[in-house]
Amino acid sequence: PDQWTKNLVLFAGLVFAGGLGTQTLVLHAAAGFLAFCALSGATYIFNDLTDVRRDREHPVKKLRTLASGELPMGVAVVTAVVLAAGALVWSYSLHWNFGLVATGYLALNVLYSLALRKMVVLDVMAIAVGFVLRAVGSVEVLRGPAPGN
Repeated sequence: PDQWTKNLVLFAGLVFAGGLGTQTLVLHAAAGFLAFCALSGATYIFNDLTDVRRDREHPVKKLRTLASGELPMGVAVVTAVVLAAGALVWSYSLHWNFGLVATGYLALNVLYSLALRKMVVLDVMAIAVGFVLRAVGSVEVLRGPAPGN
């Protein structure tokens, strides 16, 4: 949750489109921001799940919620799945293109947790692409609701 500020990029499209005075656009941007907060929350939980064994052996990281056992792993898994699935469904309902961007963001972060963070150059590139996807999402979410909504 303390990483939510990264998702403020979801308001960039609104600012650059001059839509700050348009309630509908502000609400779309806010919805996109909340969807990405849920997605990033899910990916942080997933990342912590992949690290839990190593964290338990670390003198400081062993005090983290998952590593210490304060939060059961099953609860963390269910929370991550519910957050990710809910955020993706919501993202596609906001606009099809926004849903595709959100899916790409989620896939990138899963790959990051599983492999990319272990490769120095790809680690940095994946983080940068995450911000690019947020910026692209900030434009796509302003397109309005998906057809039929």
